Amino acid sequence: MNLIQGSIAVLTQSIFYLKQLSASEYAKKIDLMSNSTIGQHSRHFIEFYQCLLSQAPNLEVNYCLRTRDLNIEEDPKAAIVAIETIITNLENLDLDTKIFLYTSKLGDEKIPSTIARELHYNIEHCIHHLALIKIGLKITRPDLVLPESFGVAPSTLNYRKELSS
Repeated sequence: MNLIQGSIAVLTQSIFYLKQLSASEYAKKIDLMSNSTIGQHSRHFIEFYQCLLSQAPNLEVNYCLRTRDLNIEEDPKAAIVAIETIITNLENLDLDTKIFLYTSKLGDEKIPSTIARELHYNIEHCIHHLALIKIGLKITRPDLVLPESFGVAPSTLNYRKELSS
């Protein structure tokens, strides 16, 4: 599986739960998650992908400049639209392109990177948030059955498969 397919796979996992949640469930503060919401975690990884897609043509990415769109954070339908747009635009990325990653809002420190490296980071970042979201879903919607691979890194899935064989 290449990086674009990997991104599509993890983003599609998020569409699964987004279609199942009401706006109130999506925006409900969860004590065990330090009063964050499923919507906040969803918005966070969505906006990282949006930053990569919108800023990469300028040969730089600064994740600190994300918009923090409350509509994506509070409305699961808006999150689905944002994810579908991301999936549509992933094919436009040239993975070999060299870019700079800025590490502060001021853009005063930059690190050489590539689109491929940043896409890999976004996949791992998304999986991390899906693992946290899984906790929130078990609290908010214990009836919701999630795929075994939901919020689990591919390397962990492979390791578990090796252990069981």
